[in-house]
Amino acid sequence: MLPQHLLSTLCLAALLLAGCLPESKFPLSTPSTSVIDPRLEGAYVQRDKDGKDNPGFWHFHYRGVHADSGAPVRTTTWLEVLTVEHPKNGGLNTNRYEALTTHLGGHDYLSFIELPDKPGKSKQLPYSFARYDVNWRGDLRVWVADNAAFAAAIKAGHLRGKVTHGKFGDTVELTDTTEHLAAFIAAGDPKVLFGGEPMIMHHLAR
Repeated sequence: MLPQHLLSTLCLAALLLAGCLPESKFPLSTPSTSVIDPRLEGAYVQRDKDGKDNPGFWHFHYRGVHADSGAPVRTTTWLEVLTVEHPKNGGLNTNRYEALTTHLGGHDYLSFIELPDKPGKSKQLPYSFARYDVNWRGDLRVWVADNAAFAAAIKAGHLRGKVTHGKFGDTVELTDTTEHLAAFIAAGDPKVLFGGEPMIMHHLAR
């Protein structure tokens, strides 16, 4: 099932009709085959349909690493995401994610995981998928993976995985390889696999 933090940040209520997103053992690309999309870097604010700001901000930045030799910082393909929310009842909520960006079949995708509050030894964190685009002024639209579409693909034998029926919807666990997942999405209809209304984040600054 989708983590509760992610329910309140990445996904709009309209996108969560089934209450969960497909989870995958593998991303759509590896760190060595992922692309760096500089359009994503910067700060964003999320607004309601009426144009008002939600109490939440997003920060995207590709992780850099220092070389031992003192060479300039090298940018990696890992995209770090920080959300900052201001609940109406006061306080401050933050959540952290890391993602890999992938270009498939003429569209751009994210494979993202939610990072735990306290680092430590734990089982492999599952990936979730989203499709995105960036407009001329830098605003970001995000469509999350459609649970029913990926469940149907598993049931039809197009992808390896498991579908578990629950009270509040199906839980979809993808176990297929990165290569098969990428080929399936590249050949599929993005409006079916990543349908519904997008979440829109308005670009503030880099």
